[in-house]
Amino acid sequence: MADSFELAESDPPPEPVRVRRWRRRVGISALAVATVGLGGVWLARNAIADRIIVGQLKSYGLPATYQIESIGPGTEVLRNVVVGDPRNPDLTIERMEVGIRYGLGVPYVGSVRLIAPRFYGRFQDGRLSFGSLDKVLYAPKTDDSPFALPRLDLRIDDGRGLLLTPAGKVGLAIEGRGRLDDGFAGTLAAVAPRVSGNGCSVDGARFYGRLSVSSQRPALSGPLKLARLSCGSGASSGAILADIDARADKGLAGLAGNAIVRASKLALPGATAQTLALDTRLAFRDGALTGRVDANAGGVSSGGVRFGLLGLEGSVRARDSFRKAEFRGTIDGEGLRQGNALDRALSSASRKSADTLLGPMLEQLRDSLRREERGSRISGEIALRRNGDAFSAVVPQARLNGGSGQALLTLSRFQIASGTRGGPPLLAGNFVTGGAGIPRIVGRMERGKAGQALFRLTMAPWRASGGVLAIPDMMVAQVRDGSLGFSGMVQVSGAIPGGSVSNLALPVNGAYGASGELALWKRCVTARFERLDLGKMAVDGNALQFCPPGGSAIVRNGGAGLRIAAGTPALDLTGSLGGTQVAVRTGPVGFSWPGVLKASAVEVDLGPPATATRLRLADLDARLGPDLTGTYAGVEARLAAVPLDVTNAAGQWRYADGVLALSGVDFDLTDRLDPPRFEKLHASGATLSLADNRITANALLREAKTAREVGAVAIRHDLATASGRADLTVDNLVFDKGFQPAQLTRLALGVVANVNGKVTGSGVIDWNARGVTSSGKFGSEGLDLAAAFGPVKGLKGSLEFTDLLGMVTAPHQKLTVASINPGIEVSEGVVDISLLPDQVLRLHEGRWPFLGGTLVLEPTDLRLGVAEARRYTLTVIGIEAAKFIEKMELGNLAATGTFDGQFPLIFDADGGRIEEGKLVSRAPGGNVSYIGALTYENMGAMANFAFDALKSLDYSTMTIAMRGDLEGDIVTNVKFDGVKQGAGTKRNFITRQVAKLPIQFNVNIRAPFYQLITSFKAMYDPAFVKDPRTLGLVDAQGRPLYRSANGVRPDGAPVIVLPGSANNIQPAESGKMP
Repeated sequence: MADSFELAESDPPPEPVRVRRWRRRVGISALAVATVGLGGVWLARNAIADRIIVGQLKSYGLPATYQIESIGPGTEVLRNVVVGDPRNPDLTIERMEVGIRYGLGVPYVGSVRLIAPRFYGRFQDGRLSFGSLDKVLYAPKTDDSPFALPRLDLRIDDGRGLLLTPAGKVGLAIEGRGRLDDGFAGTLAAVAPRVSGNGCSVDGARFYGRLSVSSQRPALSGPLKLARLSCGSGASSGAILADIDARADKGLAGLAGNAIVRASKLALPGATAQTLALDTRLAFRDGALTGRVDANAGGVSSGGVRFGLLGLEGSVRARDSFRKAEFRGTIDGEGLRQGNALDRALSSASRKSADTLLGPMLEQLRDSLRREERGSRISGEIALRRNGDAFSAVVPQARLNGGSGQALLTLSRFQIASGTRGGPPLLAGNFVTGGAGIPRIVGRMERGKAGQALFRLTMAPWRASGGVLAIPDMMVAQVRDGSLGFSGMVQVSGAIPGGSVSNLALPVNGAYGASGELALWKRCVTARFERLDLGKMAVDGNALQFCPPGGSAIVRNGGAGLRIAAGTPALDLTGSLGGTQVAVRTGPVGFSWPGVLKASAVEVDLGPPATATRLRLADLDARLGPDLTGTYAGVEARLAAVPLDVTNAAGQWRYADGVLALSGVDFDLTDRLDPPRFEKLHASGATLSLADNRITANALLREAKTAREVGAVAIRHDLATASGRADLTVDNLVFDKGFQPAQLTRLALGVVANVNGKVTGSGVIDWNARGVTSSGKFGSEGLDLAAAFGPVKGLKGSLEFTDLLGMVTAPHQKLTVASINPGIEVSEGVVDISLLPDQVLRLHEGRWPFLGGTLVLEPTDLRLGVAEARRYTLTVIGIEAAKFIEKMELGNLAATGTFDGQFPLIFDADGGRIEEGKLVSRAPGGNVSYIGALTYENMGAMANFAFDALKSLDYSTMTIAMRGDLEGDIVTNVKFDGVKQGAGTKRNFITRQVAKLPIQFNVNIRAPFYQLITSFKAMYDPAFVKDPRTLGLVDAQGRPLYRSANGVRPDGAPVIVLPGSANNIQPAESGKMP
């Protein structure tokens, strides 16, 4: 040593001997005292250490227990350290080694080693607590110096902890060594099997990282793994891996770090993603968060749109506990595809509107979007902001390009902000849509002077399959509460449900309230069009005006549901229906939904005015709901093709499941011709249905006044082909005293009366675009009636109609007649008739066996329902005088001979008459024999000669001529030529002389026709005289009946042969017959 000290420094000059001795004594004394002191300290080391530890714990206010294992030079070892309540400690340490160091004579803790420490904490109400240790961790500062980590060498072996949180339990493990303020290094691990909170839960959370401190800046890095994330709101995720690298500032004044996050199978409400790659660089200082975010999500689907890759990059800022936050960056997406939901929605909407112009347009849009998917890309700038409860998104510019390179959507200065008071969001900015097959819409949103948002858009004509849709101008205004007002015009050309429209211009105005209520057309709106086609109906260009009810809107949709109400003072439309001219006029029309529809004075004309088919409805009421029901009244229908009119129709109607049904229908059926061919018929309880463009109707027709059943009608009509069929069935048409043909048809007036019997039959009326045809067959098994030429019994047979509506039959319809009595009953005849157009009855012939010969009713034409002279000709062929006498039962008269002749009968307004009727005997003549009361009287030579001659008078020719009024006197002239006495007569000289003379008998008889015919029998049988009441001569009170101007009596009975006045039966010169 001496050598080294020498090398280090030269020796000082030698000291005096006295001084050296004093110093030696002092040194020896100090050494002795130090030795004694150190020995005392060593002996009292446990007590000293205990006082130091107890004092330190008391200064921190920590309750603790421990055991001192050993105290050595500079080292204290404690065992079983318990901090807090021993029954529920906050910290336990199995072994604790404390290194004591001294500075300026004051001992202090220089190092600590913790073996198997166990700590327990809670996280509650945003605060981490370790129980009694909080007094140390959160001890108030005694000066303004910044927080600093202690200069302490710390070593932790096998450290464990348990953290209790409202979300769940978190287990911790920590190890490490080094100086806490600079140089500490270790590991930190955390495990949470399941934590949940705020409606979300995390399973399998694990963290293992490196913990270090450098220059007072703690750092933590390592991976955080989450097995699964799920939230009640619908948010979820598969495995999440976050690689964290964070470092705190000195004094823990701030925090900065990076995180690399990878996740899969993410789902948010309204959005999903298959993968997520998120890189962040964030810093939190002075209560503010700043940093950058770079995120890329793969397989993103949101709002019916899918992205192959969607990226977001930009900066973030947040402060005030994130109540104020902002993101600014860019967005970039590739592989844009419409999702299944959007494609299905477009496909469904296209199918539902296939019969309108929107169907092809939506299908074209769908095809165009699919075609542009491959290679599509979206890019733009975006800024998201939060300020308290208000949110906004700003897009300075963005662009969506399709695979063709065309811009499908462009945004500029676009902004959407949350509305106030829960109202709808506020919008601003510009957008443009376009591309092949995609409508070009240009929109601009801006703020007005009053602070409201103004939105103006236009849509260029969008064309597809002949349809055109355009919006020349639409203005939308939004006030601060979020409510919208809009006004504009829509132009439409193309197919609409049931038809098409050309150049429809429809003004649109209304409002959308902040509470979500929609109101359309608060004032009258006039829709204009150039042409409107509905089915086969084409409406000429017109303007239709509809007005809302006072103080309301035509359309309202809100909390009370959809409400529609409108009215128009009148409609006046013209056009064509299937090539037929049509005109529709109405009075006031009003409707509401749900509610009622009312229309009055509805008039529909089909065809040219001169030949139009007309439909009139006085009142139409409808109740609008899930099913449409209502009533109608005052309906008149006039079909030009069918000369029958429906009038006074009323009933109920219902529309449900595509079927229009009319029930309880009452109506009158009348003949349109003037004068009508038949009287008014009435139907009650008729039904009608319209389904699949087919009309089906059924009704039972009755005579209107008597309610006597006439027949049933069943109608089928196809609106698509304008064709139909009516089946008429007559099962029980009965004529009797209470109901006569004249009450059914005026055509029977003057033709038949007193009809008794039943008529049956059926008929068919068919119609189509080419016209109307009708046919039928009607007949009877036996009718009794009175005709102009006498009573008819047992009329039997049927009439086959080739034109039922025109009352035209096939030629030569033959009816059998049991008997006819023109004065003498004739039996078993046949009548051959035809009904011709224009209501003409052609009598081809009537033929009866008559008195050994034939009675023939000669051909004639009768114009039915017309006041004109009726002409009949009765021809007798080969009648035998003997059978006539036998038929008349004239026992005192006998005659022989055969006669032919004709009796022309004329019936007109003056009555009926015989005009130049004549019977002529056939050669060689015959014999007349009369033996009566005068035969045996002596009345003078000539008289006796005459009556003797009448006992048997041969004649060669007898002519009977008749003329006169059937209801007045008939003048009958009987002329005998070639007369001579017959066998068995009395002969004498005088008679033989007279017989040589050419004798001619001329007998003139003037008498009423019936009296002429019946006088022979009446002279012998008073019961044979007819009661004039049964013949229609007088009424029940005995008053005479008179003819009307058309030759028909007031009760409809025809003019028939009736007894006349009681004039003399022959002139005075002939005298009176007994």
